[in-house]
Amino acid sequence: MSQVTFTHVSKHFGDSIAVDDMSLQIDDREFMVLLGPSGCGKTTALRMIAGLETVTSGDVVIGNTRVNDIAASDRDIAMVFQSYALYPHMTVRKNIESPLVARRNGRLNSTERARRVADAADVLGLGDYLDRKPGALSGGQRQRVALARAIVRRPEVFLMDEPLSNLDAKLRTQTRLELVELWRRLETTFIYVTHDQVEAMTMGSKIAVMTAGKLQQVGAPQAVYERPANLFVAAFIGSPPMNLLEGVLETTQAASVPGGRVPVANPASVAAGAAVTVGVRPENLHVGGSDVEATVASIELLGHERNVICNVGPARWVVRQGAHDAPLHVGDTIGLGVDPDYVHVFDTASTARVN
Repeated sequence: MSQVTFTHVSKHFGDSIAVDDMSLQIDDREFMVLLGPSGCGKTTALRMIAGLETVTSGDVVIGNTRVNDIAASDRDIAMVFQSYALYPHMTVRKNIESPLVARRNGRLNSTERARRVADAADVLGLGDYLDRKPGALSGGQRQRVALARAIVRRPEVFLMDEPLSNLDAKLRTQTRLELVELWRRLETTFIYVTHDQVEAMTMGSKIAVMTAGKLQQVGAPQAVYERPANLFVAAFIGSPPMNLLEGVLETTQAASVPGGRVPVANPASVAAGAAVTVGVRPENLHVGGSDVEATVASIELLGHERNVICNVGPARWVVRQGAHDAPLHVGDTIGLGVDPDYVHVFDTASTARVN
């Protein structure tokens, strides 16, 4: 079993709280992404699993073993760092083999080590580079070496701390696909830290959204996208993010906002007259409706589609259009329509979702 569990885990650095009462279950063979802005505590959480940070309170369990007091070297995990951390004076072969040589029990002989290195290199397409040194490799190839060095240990859990951040955009896309294929092939648990929501949405079987040391929402990527639990998640998930606008709930079917009246569906726990924040994804707005009046501020051409940035009252909203939709121009006054089933309603005071 390679399940990882946090039970009321906190981590303090002096008066600063990096992780605050975190409870999270990461199931066996899951690809869990810890997602959030810089400083939200996601890397600290990962380092507590690895044993690189001590736990202030609570329990971290790997499999059936509480690991709070177990040394990092004695945990059955492998970690891939943002910096790759390769030995520049060693060949690729020696870099991949290094964790096997360093193992305390020394039970692996040279034949077994060579076989494991060859297997890891084959999985990641490194067979032709084994006798090169890291300085002779591209960024993507060095990243594969770092992954192979983790694979060769055959750990219960793989930990990855923003491993793609040093790659260019094209290579990041390619490597994302390779990592998902690797996870499926190895059939083990991956825990991956990133601030990049595209990585989270395209790679994770589940994502855990964090801010200020606290978990905000855990779920499948599409579920988190379609039903964000609160205003932070709504504003953080999505590219472009959700359009938000403060208003007042008139009835259970409509909220008044600057520039119009937005239809809503079944808000609970709030009464007419309550201050609410309505949210609509860019793809769920259509030009030519009569719910909200907007003024076109700018247009982003993206090839197959375009983003129309509009002023709606005091807010900036984005409308996503297809490339063949009727063109708009800066300064145009337009009406926007939305299906109430796609309107998200949040209690402005608590920030919690209410529909």
